[in-house]
Amino acid sequence: MKILFSWPLAMLVIAGATQAATPDNSTLVFCARAALFTESYSEGKDANRSEQESVSGAVAVLNSAFKQKVDEAALKLLFPWAALADKLPGHKPFTKGSYVAVSCVATLSDAVYVPFQKPEVPSQVRNFLDTCEAKGSREAIGQCIKSGFTSLPLEKLDR
Repeated sequence: MKILFSWPLAMLVIAGATQAATPDNSTLVFCARAALFTESYSEGKDANRSEQESVSGAVAVLNSAFKQKVDEAALKLLFPWAALADKLPGHKPFTKGSYVAVSCVATLSDAVYVPFQKPEVPSQVRNFLDTCEAKGSREAIGQCIKSGFTSLPLEKLDR
């Protein structure tokens, strides 16, 4: 399995985070890990691997890309992002990863999220990602997601 992490993704996380409240390094690292986990997980699912095989492959990728290894506690925090990506079928793994990176930073630093539980929201997100994927390159898609994320219906977390 190839490692999908790239500097453009890391820069997307960092650049997206600096626009709003500046998150701390732990937020950036967590969101980079969540994005990479989601990319790798999505790649496995797209290759018709089972959920368990996709999760195992994603954990292996994270363990080779980051010093901190994925344990059970970390996996419980990362898996919801892969479950979110399952709601976005048909999109490229790195598109899902970019979306997770931006939404993760927004959730952790600004306490806002996209309410997927509302029936009209998944189609709005899919249309948004389709528009961004039409931009072509990985970097252009990431920039589109970063700049357009706030156009999605966002709700404030109760803290």
